[in-house]
Amino acid sequence: MRPAGRVESSTPRPRLRTGPARAALAVVAAGVLAACSSQAAGGGGSGTAQGVTADTITIGTTLPLSGGAAAAGQGFQAGLRTAVQEVNAAGGINGRKLELTVLDDGFVAARSVANIRRLGDQEQVFSVLSPAGTANLPGSYPYLERTGLPMFAPVLPPDPKLDEVYLIGTSQRDQARVMVDFLADQGARTVAVIGQDNDLGQAMREGTTEQAQRRGLRVVASETTEPNSTEVSSAVLNAREAKPDAIILGTDNTQSSLIMQEVADLGWQPMIIGSSSTVTTGSPNTVGPAGPTARGVYGTLIFELPSSDPPEVAEWRQAAQQSAPNSLDNGFALQAYGSSQVFFEILRRMGDDLTWQNFHRTAESLQGYESGIFPPISFGDAASGGHVGTRGAKVAQWTGTEWKLATPDWISPGS
Repeated sequence: MRPAGRVESSTPRPRLRTGPARAALAVVAAGVLAACSSQAAGGGGSGTAQGVTADTITIGTTLPLSGGAAAAGQGFQAGLRTAVQEVNAAGGINGRKLELTVLDDGFVAARSVANIRRLGDQEQVFSVLSPAGTANLPGSYPYLERTGLPMFAPVLPPDPKLDEVYLIGTSQRDQARVMVDFLADQGARTVAVIGQDNDLGQAMREGTTEQAQRRGLRVVASETTEPNSTEVSSAVLNAREAKPDAIILGTDNTQSSLIMQEVADLGWQPMIIGSSSTVTTGSPNTVGPAGPTARGVYGTLIFELPSSDPPEVAEWRQAAQQSAPNSLDNGFALQAYGSSQVFFEILRRMGDDLTWQNFHRTAESLQGYESGIFPPISFGDAASGGHVGTRGAKVAQWTGTEWKLATPDWISPGS
């Protein structure tokens, strides 16, 4: 049995086969492929999918435990580990304990794709839970479609409208729309976007442009940075030339911190706002490295602050105190914990019919579910956008020592 919460590198274990053994392996592989095809079509009659035994359910994820987004990845890992340890201590899900495998992708797209293939093909997980990498995860979608392997609560790619992918967390595009609404209410009339040359940056640009037109704001600059680069000076200088009232960030955590520092070094004082991913709202992972230059930065919040009052958040704090005390101020840990709780609720409702077909049927029946951590969650048909469970956000501001809510309630982008 694999221990819950193990962490491995992304290098697959070598397996050598020759002669008759190779022929036997081919027969087995054909059977596995047929089984995968059956699951993708809705599962067979056995009542279980891969990753399920009489007393265990195996889940896995890929996270940037190293590289430019390591602080976020380590937060997600802490939240997942806390959730798994808590549910196992209470007896598991309908009598089955959870086993968790975590692979490090170093925030590199090719490693993320390889890890998800490994989780499905070698680790035989029931589902990939809360992987992170807005721009990295879409490379795995063809594999998910081919095998039927579910991916639940990835952080936070655009909605692919695939049966296999369920999102919890308002999309980057809708978060950008909430940002524009907030900035307009604060009196801003012009805005600049600094975003990476990837899906994350594109989603932020599209959401900003769409909502700015509705609110009468002008997008006076749209600057692009290269992923995994530390060169942001030219983008900041070009944005300053346009004299925007505010900057919307569509960059990874490291670049966002560097942009805050560059802006301060120039003596420039625009409003700066980012998303739950780009400024890690609720966590010090981005604003901490930026130091005093981050004071006053805004961020959209797609889950409650770690210090907030709901009893579900208090339960997380109590569980995290035992398993990962260093994560108590980490919003990513709370996000992964909350996503796990929703996933566990779906498993509980599935009973003993642990097929992928029943997973989809049960998940899509979830309507207005109050997790206490996210806005109300409702799923539906993937083709109509129903696999995005939440659409609301709040806005918080970094005071220099903590995040404080700037808007008290979940709000949806205006039309």
